[in-house]
Amino acid sequence: MRPEPLPESDPRDAFLARVVSGRSFADVGGLWGTVNERVSVAHRLGARSLTMIDVAPAEEPRWAAFEERRRQLNVPPVTCISSDVIRLAEGPNPPLFEVVHCSGVLYHIPEPLRLLRALHRITQEHLVLNSLVARREYALAEGLLRVPDAACLFIPALAGSEQEAVSGHWRRLVADGAVGLTRENPRWRINDFSPWWWLPGPSALRMLCQIAGFTVLGEAEGWEGNAMTLLLAPQSGQK
Repeated sequence: MRPEPLPESDPRDAFLARVVSGRSFADVGGLWGTVNERVSVAHRLGARSLTMIDVAPAEEPRWAAFEERRRQLNVPPVTCISSDVIRLAEGPNPPLFEVVHCSGVLYHIPEPLRLLRALHRITQEHLVLNSLVARREYALAEGLLRVPDAACLFIPALAGSEQEAVSGHWRRLVADGAVGLTRENPRWRINDFSPWWWLPGPSALRMLCQIAGFTVLGEAEGWEGNAMTLLLAPQSGQK
């Protein structure tokens, strides 16, 4: 039986409130937009220690913007790790955290299962995962594009009216902010994390997480059905 969705407007914070107090915490990929980070939320909810992991190079201005935000919010010093989390987790002696948060990353990764396995390796107790998801249908000029709940839309393969339907939907929400979807991406490269590569359906996202070694403890839709947040626990013996 599926867990009941949460009524709170931001399920990421609701899930963190359930698990992060007194725990070590890491935010993966939280630098984009600065204010989207969850380190300050984890601190307010009683996390014991705080870490930010992001692929942005150490000299990128986003790190300085995050540090300024930390000071303004009176958050204690944060351990900052400039690294691709997959490379970090697959290296020797990866860092371990009792609670990990990862939002807005999975659909930018060419190999989503590899990302989930990396998160599994660094998560000891709980992972709060948020991702954009495919809607069940998109408007077409001649009708509807229907997407099975278990499907994953592979963005590089979209073409014709299907591409127009999906990109038109997201253009209304993010203008030209979706590289490869609302903004043309002339070259798809396996090591490029800026495009949108995937939009998994809700069932596909759940199953990806289960195959990667997680148990789904809770879930909630967000952004009018365009996003999904999962509270996950790593299954023992699958590191």
